[in-house]
Amino acid sequence: MKKIFIIVLVLFICGQIRGQGKAKISTDRPSQSESTVVIPVKKLQLETGFAFEKVNDRINNTTYNSSVFRYGLVENVELRLGLQYLGTEISLDGGDIDENGFGPITIGGKFFLKEESETMPALAFLTTLFIPNSGSSAFENNNLGVDFRLNADYSLNEGMALGANLGVIWSGKENEDYAIGFYSTVIDISLNEKLNVFAELYGYLPGEGKNDHRWNGGLTYAVNADLQLDFSTGLGLSEVSPDFFISLGLSIRMP
Repeated sequence: MKKIFIIVLVLFICGQIRGQGKAKISTDRPSQSESTVVIPVKKLQLETGFAFEKVNDRINNTTYNSSVFRYGLVENVELRLGLQYLGTEISLDGGDIDENGFGPITIGGKFFLKEESETMPALAFLTTLFIPNSGSSAFENNNLGVDFRLNADYSLNEGMALGANLGVIWSGKENEDYAIGFYSTVIDISLNEKLNVFAELYGYLPGEGKNDHRWNGGLTYAVNADLQLDFSTGLGLSEVSPDFFISLGLSIRMP
């Protein structure tokens, strides 16, 4: 046990030394707002985490793991690969339903469009495709799903920034052949070189059914320049929204 502790301590110290002088890792989690930042050319970044969502007294959803691999293809363009392992529990009078399995595989890209100016935000465009029949039967989509978003970032000062997303989603799921609008707005505050906090309002506006508005807040902690831990939690604000949700995550930028 002592040897394991020493090894972990040495790796941590080496990581701290290696991270000195480098720009701190920038991630798209744990908020729902995607940033305008694109991964540098030939660099790989992994963003992974766990989430729990209490929909109501009868339904709980768990994301045991959600991972996004981000790779800098060329200047201002990154590629993405997303994997998920999901679970849902439904309590019924006649018995419980408990399903676990992989969600659909996602692929996509982020394209940086313009730098921030004094009067205009930085802009990027993100596209995500949900591959049909690539997940477990309980969670897969039968048709191709898409998520298109315009991302904006604007710095208020050295320690505070605003972000916003506008987008449209087609899930590709059976009986959901309509567009779902998406919006988000987030404020991010840097407390020091390692700790950031954020507060966010976001929502889904389906072509059919009721709108789903949510509040989210949390923090990120930079262990070193290439390693970040995160935590977030939030509440539903609409009748159809989940009661509450929580997530924990880890992001690593490969050297």
